Amino acid sequence: MSVNPLRISWEHNRALPLPIRLAHAIWAIWSPVHRWACAHARRSWAPAALYGIIAVAVLWRMDPWVMNLITAHGTRGSLPIGGDIRRELEVLQQFGQGGMTILVVLVIWLLDPSHRRRLIDWLVAIGIAALLAFGLKMLIGRPRPVLGEPEMVLGPFGMYPVPVDHGFVVTRAWAFWQDDVAKLWSMPSSHTVFAVVAAGMLASWYPRLRGLMIAVAGLVALARVGFGAHYPSDVAAGIAVGLVAVGLANRWNLSGTPDGDRGVGRTG
Repeated sequence: MSVNPLRISWEHNRALPLPIRLAHAIWAIWSPVHRWACAHARRSWAPAALYGIIAVAVLWRMDPWVMNLITAHGTRGSLPIGGDIRRELEVLQQFGQGGMTILVVLVIWLLDPSHRRRLIDWLVAIGIAALLAFGLKMLIGRPRPVLGEPEMVLGPFGMYPVPVDHGFVVTRAWAFWQDDVAKLWSMPSSHTVFAVVAAGMLASWYPRLRGLMIAVAGLVALARVGFGAHYPSDVAAGIAVGLVAVGLANRWNLSGTPDGDRGVGRTG
């Protein structure tokens, strides 16, 4: 006869206070899920996905409050940041995007030939991230903060009147050919996804950069929320997707880098 750990944790602790019984029941559910995610075959990506889902669920209820706070203290749905600070943050948001990635790749190619082959893994991570990020954007169909409906999710079949220059276009999130359909692509934040991919790959090759890369990716995520482009749960989803892409690329190791050389970079 099969044993139900949840039932055992609940029934065998009847003498304990209700909060403790609930904690035991939650642990009975969580423990096998966590073990599954951390198994050797999945630990490169599944924990990031699991904790990402939890973070999104927690932050989802906070999204309206955060955006209302930004709107109340800012202008046009953005924090009141101007001048050079705003321009610097707008540039920093491009970390992990096309131009800045090419620049970093050229620096590595010229200064660290030992890591040229590993650039293949970065390219793989970018490909995985793009498929996951834009696939989820079109599947989820969450309107951006500018549209003011934080709890709406269209899914693959819902339609929404997207404002365009000449009025409105009623469309689905996966109709990428439509004008301004990107206004329905709030989750996940693709800027955050690619910033995490760049930070994750560089940190794995150059361990001394780890703290800096975490800070830069974090600033990108915060800027996307502060500028009103995404909700907090969107950037949480973006962080999870980026980590999954990095984990899979490093696990597949299509560059053929020996295990002993992986994650070891020059620091001098």
